[in-house]
Parts: sequence; C-alpha cells; structure tokens
Amino acid sequence: MLLEVAEDYIKQKVDKALEKSGTAVEVVIREHLISRGFNVTLNPNQKLEGSEIKSSMFLLEPIANPSQKEYTANEVKMVVQILNHTDSESLNKIKAQFDGLKEFGKYLQFAVVILSEKIGYTHEITTDKLGDKAYRAFTLIYRKTHPKVGGLYNEAAVNEMFKKKELKKTGDWEAFIATIKAA
Repeated sequence: MLLEVAEDYIKQKVDKALEKSGTAVEVVIREHLISRGFNVTLNPNQKLEGSEIKSSMFLLEPIANPSQKEYTANEVKMVVQILNHTDSESLNKIKAQFDGLKEFGKYLQFAVVILSEKIGYTHEITTDKLGDKAYRAFTLIYRKTHPKVGGLYNEAAVNEMFKKKELKKTGDWEAFIATIKAA
C-alpha cells in the first residue's frame, strides 16, 4: 500500500490536471476499500448535514449514494479520518472533530487511519489516547526512523527501507477491515 501511495503522490504532483479525490493516501485507501465491496464516499471533505466539520471519508450504509457532498447521520456507519502521519496537534484535532460529529449521530463509529508512524513516537495517536470506545486508531506501518523529506513518496526510498527492515506492517489494516465489517 505504501508503494501505491508513492505512485499516486507522484502522479498527482506531476499531472496538475489530474482530478484528485483527496491526498494520495486517501485515494489508495478508498480504492482498497471499494475493491473489498465497501460503500465509501468517493470524494474527500465530506460533511454530515448540519455540521461544518469535514472528514476524509465516510463508510456508508449500502443504499447511500457515495457521490453526495453531505450525508445524514443515518446514511453513515463510520467517520474515517486519514493521515499520512501524525504531529503534535493531530490527537487534539481528531478528538475535537470526532466529538463534534458525535453530536450529530450517537450511533456513529469513528476511525483514524494513519499510513506510517515512527515506533514509539511521542505524538502517536492510539485508541487509548483517543479516550472514547467509539473512536479507534489504526496505524498501518511502523518505521524505525523518520525518512528523508519526501521519502515515503519515493518508490526507491520505500523499497530501500523495506530491504533494510526499517518498515514493519502492524496488522492494523486487517484490524481496520474487521472493524468496518462489524460496523
């Protein structure tokens, strides 16, 4: 998946006319979920009716139209926020976003999917740190070091990090899929 993100990032950067449906990470995760038969929003920055809070993606009820700009809480099973990595402000932003959206649908579930994070990073987002049983965190890849600028968007750099065993799959992708199947 990391290599696919690198490929999509380069395509988006080179071809300015390319119609983007979110960041490279959002595009790749969306494509993987659609290929597994999940009904997810096709565009980024989705909103629940009555809210100004934008989300990366919604996991939708089977009958919901994935091309809408806004959705009712009844059409949405899960709010999904997608990040490349986290920083010192990410946890508070995600919690505030989820707390604000929870007011619109008490049965909504929430997930943050982080593509890659450094092992033991101080500002890592975890389910425990989110502090609500409806909020889940999934980090797809752990890395030993912080890559050089643009390193996670460079296929050669990613392949080299894999060869040096500096990247490790966490198993969270499978856990995320199991969670949304149960939603």
